[in-house]
Amino acid sequence: MQNTSVVSAVKFVRLFMIASFFFLNIKAYSQTEITGKTVNETTKQPVAYVSIGIKNKAIGTVSDSSGHYRLSYRQDEISGTDSVFFSAVGYETVKMRFEYYLNSDKITLLKELPQVLKTVEINAKPRKVKSYGRWSASLVFFPSMYKTIPRYSDEKGREQAIILKTDSDIFLRKLNFEINKRHFKQIKLRLNIYGVKNWLPDRSLLSRDVVFDVAGSSAIGMPHVESIDLRPYEIQIKGHKEIAVSLAVLDLQSLPGDSIGQAFYIPSIPNPLRSSFYRMKSEAPWQKVASSHLLVGIEVSAAKEYNTDDEEQKNENLKDLVNVNPELSALLYGNNRGQRIKVEDGEIYYETYGKGNPLILLHGNNERINSFRNQIGPLSEHYKVIAIDTRGQGNSANKKTTPYSYQLFANDLLAVMNSLSISKANLLGWSDGGNTALEFALKHPEKIDKMVLMGANLFPGTTAIKEDVVRLFEKRRDSLKTEQGVASQNQFRLTQLVLQEPNISADALDAINIPTLILAGESDVIKKEHTLLIHAHIKGSKINIVAGEDHYLPLKNPKIFNKAVLDFLAGENR
Repeated sequence: MQNTSVVSAVKFVRLFMIASFFFLNIKAYSQTEITGKTVNETTKQPVAYVSIGIKNKAIGTVSDSSGHYRLSYRQDEISGTDSVFFSAVGYETVKMRFEYYLNSDKITLLKELPQVLKTVEINAKPRKVKSYGRWSASLVFFPSMYKTIPRYSDEKGREQAIILKTDSDIFLRKLNFEINKRHFKQIKLRLNIYGVKNWLPDRSLLSRDVVFDVAGSSAIGMPHVESIDLRPYEIQIKGHKEIAVSLAVLDLQSLPGDSIGQAFYIPSIPNPLRSSFYRMKSEAPWQKVASSHLLVGIEVSAAKEYNTDDEEQKNENLKDLVNVNPELSALLYGNNRGQRIKVEDGEIYYETYGKGNPLILLHGNNERINSFRNQIGPLSEHYKVIAIDTRGQGNSANKKTTPYSYQLFANDLLAVMNSLSISKANLLGWSDGGNTALEFALKHPEKIDKMVLMGANLFPGTTAIKEDVVRLFEKRRDSLKTEQGVASQNQFRLTQLVLQEPNISADALDAINIPTLILAGESDVIKKEHTLLIHAHIKGSKINIVAGEDHYLPLKNPKIFNKAVLDFLAGENR
C-alpha cells in the first residue's frame, strides 16, 4: 500500500513537471503585445511615426499619427539585457534596456534636436538636372525574407534601400519609385537618405522627416510610377559621392475583403553589378540582396563642376546588361521602360524593339511579355516588335469586374494599334493570344498583314482541349471560386476564360483571307484534329505540327519556332 502511494506520488511529480515544461514552453513561444505612446518631452504632444526596434533583431514597429504603437514579440526572442531604441528624424534617439522598458509606464519622451537652419543656395553655382538610379520596370524580384514574415509581425518599419553614386553637391528635386502590386487601400512611406559605410547604409543625412501617402487600387497590374516632389523639403547633400536611398513602411491599410494580405515591397530587376538592401525593422541589421537593382531613383540639381561616373548609368541599359550576362536579357523583357495606353477601364502595357514593319506579340493565359523572351531578340532584328501584356496580366491594369473575353482583348488590341497609328501589322498569337488574334481577324481583317497562330483553339471543352488539361482548369476554378481577394478573383476570371471561351464557329473562319501560319506541337494541349480543323477553314493557310514538341514550343525549342515564323513572314503571301 505504501509502495503504491510512493508510485502514485512519483507519477504525480512527473506529470506536474511535464505539465510545467509544456506550460513554460507555451509561455515562451506565445505572442506578447505591448502598447505605448511616443511623446515630445517639452510640449508633451505626440510624436508621430517614431521607429521602435530591438537592436540587431527583426522585432519592432512604428508609432501612428497619434504617437500610439503596439509592439509584438515572442518572449523566447528577447532577453532583459536587449536594448530597445526609439528614433525619429529631428529627435535624439532614446535607448533603454528592455528589462527597464518592461517596468516603465510605456510613455517614451523624445527630446528635439537643436534646429540648425541651413541656407540652400541652388542658384549660387551653375547646376544641371540629373537622375540617379532606375525606376521604370516592375519585375517581381524581392528579398526572400518577404516570403516568410512571422505571423505576429506587422508591416511597420520594413525598409528597402539602394546605394547610388552621386555628385558631391546635390539638391533633391524628385523621388521616383515603382510599385509592383497595389492591392492595398493606402500605404504611408518614409524616405530616408543615408551615408554609406562599409558598403552598407549608415547614418541618416536628413534633418527633416519625409513622409507621404500612396493610394492603392483594386486594378490588376502596376498603373504608374510614383513621383514625389522633394523640393519643399529643401534637402541638400554635400560631401557624399555615394548615398543610400531607402523607403520604409510606416503604415498599410488593406483593401476591404483582401484575403491574401501580400507583403508590400518595392520590386527590383536583375543586375550583376548592383545590390539592394533590406531590413525587417528599424534596428535589424541590413541584409544584402546580390545582383539586384531596386527600382528607386532620385532627380537632383547637381553642381556643374562635379562629375559622376557615367559608366554606371550606361550599365543600366539593356544592351550593356546583356553584354555582362546574356541570359539576363530574358528577365528584362516585359520590364524594360515600356509604355502604357489607356483602354476602357484599364491600361495596356507594351514594349517596342527593333525597326521595320510592325509585328505584334500576344501571349497566353496568365502569362506576360516575358513569355516571348526567346523570340523578341531574333524577331526584332527584322521587324518592329510590339510586345503586349494582355489586360489584367503582366503590367497591364484592369478595372473591370465582369468576365474576361477574347473579344475584349481584341478590342484592347485595336485601341493599341489606333493609339500607335498602326494601320496594318503582323500578328503572332500564342495560346490565348492566338484566340485573340482569331477574334481580331474576324472583325478587323484589313488591319492584319500576316498572322501566326501557335496552339490556338475555336471553342472550349474536351473536343478541342485535352481532357486532363480541362480537368486541371476546372479544379483551379473550384479552388478560386470562394476566394475574395482582388488577385484571386482575377485568377478566377482568367481560369473561367479558358473553360468558357472562345466561341468561334469553324465556318466563320471561311471568311478569313489573311496569310496564316498555324503552329502546334505534336503533344500540344490542343488536340491535333482541332488544329487541323482551323487549318481546313482558313483559306491557303500553312500548317506545321512539330514532331516531339508540345504547347511550349516557343520556349523549349525557340530555334525551330523562330525559323518557322521568320520564314513565313519573309515569304510570299501564298
